[in-house]
Amino acid sequence: MLNLTHVRSFLVVVDTKGIRSAAKKLDLSPSTIVEHVKQLEEHLAAPLLAREHRAVGPTQQGLRFLPYARALIGTALRARKLIHEPVLRVAAASNIGVYLLQPPMAAFRRRSGIEVEMWIGPNPDVAERLARGEADVAVMEWWDDRTGFLAPTWLREPLVVIVPPDHRWARLETIPPKELPSEILLGGETGSGTGRLLKEHLGEVADRLQIRTGFGSTEAVKKAVQAGAGVSIVMRSSVADEVANGRLVALSIEGALLVKDLKLVLPDQLPSASPAALLLKSLTIDSAGADRDGVPIAVPGLNQAQSASPASAKRRR
Repeated sequence: MLNLTHVRSFLVVVDTKGIRSAAKKLDLSPSTIVEHVKQLEEHLAAPLLAREHRAVGPTQQGLRFLPYARALIGTALRARKLIHEPVLRVAAASNIGVYLLQPPMAAFRRRSGIEVEMWIGPNPDVAERLARGEADVAVMEWWDDRTGFLAPTWLREPLVVIVPPDHRWARLETIPPKELPSEILLGGETGSGTGRLLKEHLGEVADRLQIRTGFGSTEAVKKAVQAGAGVSIVMRSSVADEVANGRLVALSIEGALLVKDLKLVLPDQLPSASPAALLLKSLTIDSAGADRDGVPIAVPGLNQAQSASPASAKRRR
């Protein structure tokens, strides 16, 4: 079993580039630091440090061990903090973390007094952080049903087509699916699950879409659409402000109610009083008014007509 005290001494030697400087920083004697590193090298059966000129640095084996050493110490520090201070680590998919999660998380902090550490990033990275134990809860645009986790639906978020206000579709409320391949469709962050949803609901039309990827985020996509670079399909909540102030127009797809089931994912064996379980209860309360049966969720600033899917495209009045 690795001794974390020995690992810490190794890291400080690497960071300070010397035995004496490490000893001073850790308030230990140089001989103690040398003994710590020696025992660590014996345990790993490899030399970890070497002296070059006046500095001490990692060997090739030491360089390979370095990221694991930092992870070990980081995990130990987080474990101590979690034991003594209630901290909830939440990882959220980018669109959810940016456009939906902040108000309910602020309410949770006020109600519970629990500190929240938020990490926002691509959906696949969120899943991996949860699997590695680097997050207590994940809020995601999809979940792959791996074992050991619960994944209740938190919200059902509609998707809409967005166009600039001077676009030929801007006066429509809905757009027939067959029209979508006639425009460049801008794609944002990869791994969000939108492509899979389009394939499920649009069938062969999805195969004919002219998709241009590489924008990296919904914010970048919105700017590109406003500039006339193409159209896009995004979560409706992500364009509430732009639709309200007239910078973008949002359309439904005729006959296809595109809705993402946003998942709240947490380990399946948790005490009911754990911070993660309390968050689940809090978010369930906050989203109690959201429809769970496929009807689009009302988002302030968006015209209510978008929730309809009439049989034919109507013109805006």
